Amino acid sequence: MQKKTPKKVIIQLIKDDLRHQHSVLGLNMLGFSNDNSMLDICRSVFSIMELNINDRRLDHLTNEYCDCAYHVTEIHFNDAESFERLATEIYNWLTLERKKYLKTL
Repeated sequence: MQKKTPKKVIIQLIKDDLRHQHSVLGLNMLGFSNDNSMLDICRSVFSIMELNINDRRLDHLTNEYCDCAYHVTEIHFNDAESFERLATEIYNWLTLERKKYLKTL
């Protein structure tokens, strides 16, 4: 039996992804083309949450995750509370998507 990953670990992973995206998007806004710097951590998050990204029914997740994560451009780099809040919102949204997905299986 596989051990369940704690919620706080998943939220921390999402928050790390948001901080990285904040840096990359900020550099892009300053004119430094950094398009190849994205880490695609969302795939790891999806996998941990048992969301099979290869299932065509979940094709929308990556785009919607990126849309949600883009809000980091509105956050000041040292506003830890806002990063935490956004990461938690994304986690909660993914939890709902997971429940919907599991019902279709």
